[in-house]
Amino acid sequence: MKIHETYNGTKAHRHRWVKLSLLIASIIIGCYSYGFAEKLPFSKEEVLSFSVEMFGIKIGAQTMQACLLPGSQTLKLISETKTSPFASRIYKLHNKIETHISIKDSLPIYINNQTQEGKYIKHWTAEIDQRNHLGTITIVNGTGDKKIGQKQAVLSLQPNTINIPALIYYLRTTELGTNSSLSFALLKEDNTEKIIARVAKQERIRVTYGEFSTLKVVSSSGDVIVWFTNDKKRLPIRIKCQTNAGWLKAELTNVRVM
Repeated sequence: MKIHETYNGTKAHRHRWVKLSLLIASIIIGCYSYGFAEKLPFSKEEVLSFSVEMFGIKIGAQTMQACLLPGSQTLKLISETKTSPFASRIYKLHNKIETHISIKDSLPIYINNQTQEGKYIKHWTAEIDQRNHLGTITIVNGTGDKKIGQKQAVLSLQPNTINIPALIYYLRTTELGTNSSLSFALLKEDNTEKIIARVAKQERIRVTYGEFSTLKVVSSSGDVIVWFTNDKKRLPIRIKCQTNAGWLKAELTNVRVM
């Protein structure tokens, strides 16, 4: 009887220790996952809203939604640009890019890119090993219910491989000053293009969200220009990108923090 009681007592004691250990582990993981967020210039969850213009005419809207994935050191960033129903009759644009960014180095580890610009439609994903400079690229033929197959390839990548949304958030986490420059390899589907992002000048500009002193950052390719607020938040208040149809301009209209 005493042996049985001792066994049950030991078992219950171990059970309590297991529960306590799991509780401590969950607290440590939670702190480890979110403690670094205090060092970032943006909240754990935020949504940036933009109005989109082409040829001086408002044609749609863009959102950039960022959130930290629970239990990881990964930022999920979804950038989506859509033309309005009226503008879509003339030229339909719907780009949705989901990017997972490692907080350790602010570089992407996963990209899901769905692009429709007029008749041009492309869907591809990339799993990126930044340490070993390798990428597994999957190109999907067709979209939605009309997917008809896919092809996959492993590519050798250059250091600091990135896409446009990740580039914007990389620059937000970097101390920038006049004449600062950083080198990257811009991933474009199944190849990369070396670019340098350079702070061209300080400039004061006004958008719907307000008037700000900014740092104008220009890519060496010339097809991407971003104006960041010259403060700790480094908000991208104006973005200009070259598309198949011409220059697309996005201006910040609202910031929502959750």
